[in-house]
Amino acid sequence: MGSENKERYQLVEADLKMFSRSGVRSKIMLILLEGGRTVGELEKITNTRSTTLLHSIKDLIDLDLVEKKHQAYSLTNIGRIQAVALEDLLNTIITINRHHKFWRYHDLSSIPLELQKSIGMLGSGEIIEDAPETPLKIWEDFINSLITAKVIRSVTSIMIKGFITAIPKAIESGADVEIIVTNEVLEAISMWKDYINKDLRKENFKLFVIDDDDVKISFTMTESFLKMGLANIDGSFDLGADVMYRGEKPVMWGTMFYDYYKRQSKRIFDLE
Repeated sequence: MGSENKERYQLVEADLKMFSRSGVRSKIMLILLEGGRTVGELEKITNTRSTTLLHSIKDLIDLDLVEKKHQAYSLTNIGRIQAVALEDLLNTIITINRHHKFWRYHDLSSIPLELQKSIGMLGSGEIIEDAPETPLKIWEDFINSLITAKVIRSVTSIMIKGFITAIPKAIESGADVEIIVTNEVLEAISMWKDYINKDLRKENFKLFVIDDDDVKISFTMTESFLKMGLANIDGSFDLGADVMYRGEKPVMWGTMFYDYYKRQSKRIFDLE
């Protein structure tokens, strides 16, 4: 730990221990994020004795994180900020634990640091996983979902089987489609330039290229879910190791991710 980080830690050490050493205090904070609760209500939700709850609540009141209004306890403004941060940490751990191998063994460099900090947004949605008996069902559902999607945003550094045929169908159906590709992919899809140029003349399709050979990702998002694949540490891709998340917050995260790369990209109006 660097000297600056050590000093920062010392400033908040007592606050961090307040949560890490007491699951009861953490649970109270998270529950109160949803609104005020009486001791009786907290007792039923947490299955904890009222005497234990009152002791923890007193600690939180002393820290100016919780206050009592009438018979109910609620978060102060400071308490709400800390509870939101606690919830984010919880969702981050859930995200990592559910797809431990994905986050452990893939190259994360294509995900901006600020968005790595907020990957808990992915875990707050529904994590979509294949059943052992149907290992390819997610991929098939993904392709079918693209064809019927209203909005598609994609950033990719690889050619994906099925994706190439699904996108023209989505464009034909009127979906709002934007795709960002690397120079390598742009060169590869030029073999279909006549078909792509025809679609580029349509208002609902935009193609961009990013001039960055270090981008190693396969990312696609619709209005309801996102699917993401990252390169292995050695640079290779394993499409069977992609992760999928569904819900409002995963899509919000995906929108920030896509916008990050769009700001660095150049629009292609015609393939030569």
